Amino acid sequence: MYKALIVDDEKMIRMGMKKVIPWEELGIGEVYTAASAAEALEVLDTNRPQIMITDIQMNGMTGLELIEKARDIIPELRVIVLTGYDNFEYARQSLRLQVQDFFLKPIEEENLSRVLREQVAYLDEIEEERRSFRLRRRTQGTAEQMELEKCIRGLINHPKESSQLMETLEQYYGFQMNQGLQIVLIIPVQNYSGQEAEQDFHELSVKNICMSVVDAQGDGITFSEEDGILGIVYFAEEESSVLEHIEELSGILKDEFDTKPKIVVGSAVSGFPNLYISYNDAKYLLNTEKESIQDVIQTFGDQNKTNIFRDIFSELKGIMCSNTGNTEYVMKAFRTFTKATESYNLSQQTVRRLCFEIASATYFAYMGESKETEPGRLDALSKSLLSANREEACEVTEMFLNQMLGKEEESVHEIVDKAKYYISEHLTEDLTVSNIAASLYITPNYFSRLFKRVTKEGCNEYIVRKRIEKAKSLLETTSLKTGKIAMMVGYRDTNYFSLAFKKHTGKSPTKYREEMQKHGTEA
Repeated sequence: MYKALIVDDEKMIRMGMKKVIPWEELGIGEVYTAASAAEALEVLDTNRPQIMITDIQMNGMTGLELIEKARDIIPELRVIVLTGYDNFEYARQSLRLQVQDFFLKPIEEENLSRVLREQVAYLDEIEEERRSFRLRRRTQGTAEQMELEKCIRGLINHPKESSQLMETLEQYYGFQMNQGLQIVLIIPVQNYSGQEAEQDFHELSVKNICMSVVDAQGDGITFSEEDGILGIVYFAEEESSVLEHIEELSGILKDEFDTKPKIVVGSAVSGFPNLYISYNDAKYLLNTEKESIQDVIQTFGDQNKTNIFRDIFSELKGIMCSNTGNTEYVMKAFRTFTKATESYNLSQQTVRRLCFEIASATYFAYMGESKETEPGRLDALSKSLLSANREEACEVTEMFLNQMLGKEEESVHEIVDKAKYYISEHLTEDLTVSNIAASLYITPNYFSRLFKRVTKEGCNEYIVRKRIEKAKSLLETTSLKTGKIAMMVGYRDTNYFSLAFKKHTGKSPTKYREEMQKHGTEA
């Protein structure tokens, strides 16, 4: 919500405008009034409104003089001029002062509302640009990200000393202090040999993926914890939305590293001042259930989960059977079923049974409408499901439904080929699973799974490998500095580049260049 100031020495006019205009509907939450320019300057300095409506002819200082002084206080102030005098000089001076609109009194309520709506739209656009700029600058700039992480750690570890930190988060980073928040802790699975450099590279890789999926989409803030644990502050409109984000992130990390990370979810809280509560809840769960930790530990209990899931399953099955002519609708319902099987942590045997039940019910509904028969199709599905794990059972069933309903889509290999071409064309840019998937008009989770299935390596791993190949070529054939080469192959963090290069080649970039040059001289 924005703030507005009405300046007019006639009380009836200024109070009339304050009462008649539907300010809140327009996006303006606070409206101040001033009977003189001097009073207006005090309001501007104290309350910092974004919009000012002012008369020109007033006792003492004129409205035009007020605008000049107001711009010294708030340079970006949006100004609407109202005057009872049809004077060309007033209009000329208003143009010189770059006011947003100029009207003769009396002005109709509809016209003033329209102009105010335009100013609010402009302010929204500017704020969105600023927010996007701050987000790009943060996710692409290591130093700024480290400062933000320091603020978050300060909030959760020293909540009584948080006033200055919250001011920084609000004024500099542009976060809303009272929005819903939820802490998630991620314990990356150690799939490296144990060497310190490889461990550092693994932890940085997990963090970079988290930032590309969460921070770059404006969904939260990733920060580093002790012992390689990562934290994410999710912006939570509702608890279920956070769980959906976690499932997506967990799937992408599994595709990249072959194993799902362990995830602990803290309670949902309102506002940054209460962030430490969500964090402490998550830490308590982590410390008390570390030995038997599941893929996702949540703060709420699982009483009656079976009964709730039965209701969900029955509803989804009914939707699918009733809409066999709408492939997209059926597949959307099935994907909801797939997410539910993970959220409710159902056993593999239960998922296999439910997959067959939902597929066979949809099959008979489809055959009843289309009058087509395909002998053996259900038998083939049941055989495929017999040895499938939970995720494979859902994938096999999804494929069965797609084939049965005749959904025409690009072949998996064509999607992957397009992705590889996109990567080669944008190798120096900020490449993530999310923005590659967006370029192909598919979801990050779906794309991540397809890429891994076809290439046998995670998309992030493929990007790193291609970048290292290009870096090796530049180190062998040019005298460019290592930092410059890092930038040319898409790394803004030189340390991360060195770790990645050493993991893939066994040598630092400098050592690799020395050996290649020595080998060339000897040859």
